[in-house]
Amino acid sequence: MAEKRDMVQIDSLEKYFGEDKERVHVLKGVSLNIPEGSLYTFLGPSGCGKTTTLRCVAGLERPDGGKINIGSQTVFASGERVYVPTNKRPIGMVFQSYAIWPHMTVAENVAYPLTIQRRPKTEIKQRVSDVLKIVGLDGLEDRPAPKLSGGQQQRVAFARALINEPKVMLLDEPLSNLDAKLRVQMRSEIKALQRRTNITTIFVTHDQAEALAISDQIAVMHGGKLIEIGSPHQLYSRPKRRFTATFLGLTNLIAGKVLEVDGDSRPGKMQTKKGILSFIPAPGLKKDQAAVISIRPENIPVHKEKPRSLDNVVEGTVKEAIFMGDAYHCKIAVGDDVLAVHTHPFHSISPGEKVYLHLDPKSCNGLPADDTEGIDESMLGD
Repeated sequence: MAEKRDMVQIDSLEKYFGEDKERVHVLKGVSLNIPEGSLYTFLGPSGCGKTTTLRCVAGLERPDGGKINIGSQTVFASGERVYVPTNKRPIGMVFQSYAIWPHMTVAENVAYPLTIQRRPKTEIKQRVSDVLKIVGLDGLEDRPAPKLSGGQQQRVAFARALINEPKVMLLDEPLSNLDAKLRVQMRSEIKALQRRTNITTIFVTHDQAEALAISDQIAVMHGGKLIEIGSPHQLYSRPKRRFTATFLGLTNLIAGKVLEVDGDSRPGKMQTKKGILSFIPAPGLKKDQAAVISIRPENIPVHKEKPRSLDNVVEGTVKEAIFMGDAYHCKIAVGDDVLAVHTHPFHSISPGEKVYLHLDPKSCNGLPADDTEGIDESMLGD
């Protein structure tokens, strides 16, 4: 099988907003490669730089430094003074607001990019018909835009972005205006659409569940820097950075100091207030380094009797147990700390009970305590 090439290459991207004392450093040397045919997500909190990065790829923002390639075309290079305008870049874009024109029909909205290019009417009609079939709106060509549901309006925006057969689709928080149930439905539709078209797609969101559900790869951003890149499963199950562990879902952090470490795959040992705990170290973690153990609530088995044959067992007292249907969401005091634990719904548990928690070393990720730096080569996913 031929190896996929990189469709989008971003190298050392820099961007500032404002001037003089008000100048804000928004992107700080962002570099990443996006494989052809992938659904790649920029994920992070508000102000992290994810939308600015997307807008730089689109040509809607001019970076202050770095280089951007789409396919074999350089669309921005600060050193070579290259800047290709948005309408000359091989992209389609879906905005948060959809930007559907209310005075037009579905077909007229979708056809607009070809209409302003003065393409032949027969070609426009055929391509509109083809793209509406792809997004599941065939038969609605003459429907007025105001008579569409939110999900249908979003599909019109997708169809309009697809009509020019772009090499790259850029999606800027396209689900944020939908209600919760429709958002879940549209996640699946976007993923299916991307699989059918095989168009390289960059998706921007601050919603962790959305990113996990939809992405082939996720670039986690914070403070204008790349923190970590990897598959959803890798970033959730085996994060390499403290910020990734805390931002992607709920986790417990246990502070300590590394006592022993021998490579990245063998368990190490950490001194904590809960005793010496075994853990799987992140790359680069060293002896005597300040660190934290990150363990997800669903990865902590609860025992009523102390198991004798297991490592990493701590005693606790149940402070809260809320039945959520698929699990009990518990808060369990262990010493001065409170750990979040999710147990099976058939495993009855009550406030005040003394219990024993198994912090399985395979689920304990040892991460650097300090998380102020950007990405380095060891943090890149496979």
